[in-house]
Amino acid sequence: MFEVLTIGVLLLAGAILLSVVAFVFALLKFVFWIVLLPIRLAFKLLVLPLLLLKWAGVALVSLVAAPLLVVAVLVVGVVVILGLLAPLLPVIALVAALWALIRLGRRPAVV
Repeated sequence: MFEVLTIGVLLLAGAILLSVVAFVFALLKFVFWIVLLPIRLAFKLLVLPLLLLKWAGVALVSLVAAPLLVVAVLVVGVVVILGLLAPLLPVIALVAALWALIRLGRRPAVV
């Protein structure tokens, strides 16, 4: 019975030690966060012009790439449509031949 009580006390002491260590690390993290906040803000202010330059570059690339993308989409659309219509070419040729024959038959007779 004494062994079970000893294991319980050891588990409780371990849990207390773990929570104290976690609290110390959380406190250290908070202190470092507060101390390094001005340095982070200064770094962000220094990097801001570079970010603006990056955004300007992205805008410029977008202005150049957008028309190229539109042309590419149109070309791909035409190719897809032609690819889907290719099996219908014999039917289209037959319809065109019949239309030409009917049109020749409707001509008025030359007197």
